Amino acid sequence: MNTKEKIIVGALKLYNRDGIRTVTTRQIAQELNISAGNLHYHFKHTEDIIFQLFQLLQNEYEKMILKPEDDASTFRQVLDSFIDGSYALISKYRFIFENFVEICNWIPSIAEAYRNLVAQREEQLVSLFLYYAELGMFRSDIPLVNLQWFVRQLFIISDFWSSSYAVLGAHQNGNPLEDYRQTIHTAFYPYLV
Repeated sequence: MNTKEKIIVGALKLYNRDGIRTVTTRQIAQELNISAGNLHYHFKHTEDIIFQLFQLLQNEYEKMILKPEDDASTFRQVLDSFIDGSYALISKYRFIFENFVEICNWIPSIAEAYRNLVAQREEQLVSLFLYYAELGMFRSDIPLVNLQWFVRQLFIISDFWSSSYAVLGAHQNGNPLEDYRQTIHTAFYPYLV
């Protein structure tokens, strides 16, 4: 692992543990036993580190596809696999999900990248849901505009579930993965055959 990668891994650990507003580049450098100058050679500002972490999160989500590898998979199996992968990313990049609005206000390039991502994903996911409708796994009578709004709902649920759970669910000492799974299943329920 090169220095830049070590900085990213160390920063992610610190941001998840201590939060975005309390961690400084000096602390990251100290945690990694490198000089602040060495860190700033790779990342000029804290915002550059956070943007890089956001891009890594985006890239990891990009690899998760809801299309079954074989037609024998049920939609529920595919969905559960996606939920597990999505939850793992929410856990891995917890600080982004718990502070997303603040991060977008602080780093406008992340807000812009997110808006572009949502627009791109809307088209991809609507096409995917139409594909599942052809396979008989998804309702085929849903108007296109409703599918587009459903995609928006999925982004809201996925991207802001962590904050909601921190306030509403964590005090119940429940299983966060099961809470997330049930939240996603409930959103999909009206669309499934």
